[in-house]
Amino acid sequence: MRAEVKFSSKRFLMTLTLCACSVILLQNYDLDTGVSFTFNILALLTGLTVSFLFFLPAIFIRRRKLGDVLSIAAERSKPERYAVSAVYFAYCVYAAEYFLLPYTDMFCKKYYTDTSPCFIALILLGCCVYAAFKGANVITRFGLFLFALAMLTNILMFGGSLSSLRLKGADFGIHGSASAFFHNAEYFITPCFISVIFACLSGYTGRFKLRQPIIAIALTGLKFALVLFFITFAVGGYALRQEYQTFVLSRVAHFGAFAGVESFYMALSTMSVFMIVSLLLCAMRKAVNKSGSVKLISAFAAILFGIHTLAVYNGLVYDMFTNPMLLNAFSLVTAVIIPSLYLKIGRNQRA
Repeated sequence: MRAEVKFSSKRFLMTLTLCACSVILLQNYDLDTGVSFTFNILALLTGLTVSFLFFLPAIFIRRRKLGDVLSIAAERSKPERYAVSAVYFAYCVYAAEYFLLPYTDMFCKKYYTDTSPCFIALILLGCCVYAAFKGANVITRFGLFLFALAMLTNILMFGGSLSSLRLKGADFGIHGSASAFFHNAEYFITPCFISVIFACLSGYTGRFKLRQPIIAIALTGLKFALVLFFITFAVGGYALRQEYQTFVLSRVAHFGAFAGVESFYMALSTMSVFMIVSLLLCAMRKAVNKSGSVKLISAFAAILFGIHTLAVYNGLVYDMFTNPMLLNAFSLVTAVIIPSLYLKIGRNQRA
């Protein structure tokens, strides 16, 4: 991997925003049904508020010019460095599988039904190895292209669904149980994984502003709310009975005789997961404190491919690696607890 140079923090947060969109793009029976749209919006606001709080320790580290969590750990004693590196390496593996598994499942069920999920994973991981070798700077540059693709996809998907909206007599009340609220809010916390990527790689960035993560979370919330709105009022119960509801929304969008923008949805989903896995490979390389090479990064990708293959053929493994509660708990450790400890150590040393 080439030596990283400072790149725009604004571009980095924009890339992380696009990564967070994978959560709603790959949503598949993850939300409780039988609840109202307004109820889901309240759960969304709760979840994303918690997700933003996960950013705070890494933000304080960044604003105090301490670098990032992994660069701080690299200067500690060997036992501590190895322990912290192992935790973040394991997190990167888990988070990569969390998105890679549903993506390949969706791709094969909804787009190419005759293709093996393992084959799709192999192709995508090969591309991610090359991107991770080039480095986070190059990946975030690619994020500029993905941002344009995301805007076009949103315009086509939401604009093409306007004629299908059924708002007459719509119920905007708050209906749902407490357990459903906590379950849906837990799912909407999962974008917190981008705070861990930020904690690992933000030391490479320059010109950081506090408003950048705030805008990132706000844009994520807007995207999620629009998807929920159009699924509820443009597609309705039909989408709730189908797998991968956002894909269904993209399929029913139409402009006159032109129907279906699922190819744009698929492209956006692919590029989003590609950037997630590529950035996580960069973090894995940094966690082991190596300059990196294609062979090293390929070894990381081989680990991901091995776990992916096992999960495809073992339902228990699949469920373990796609559990929102486990992702959030793991994110709490890596985005909040460990960075907070380093903040406390830094204050004590200054004192």
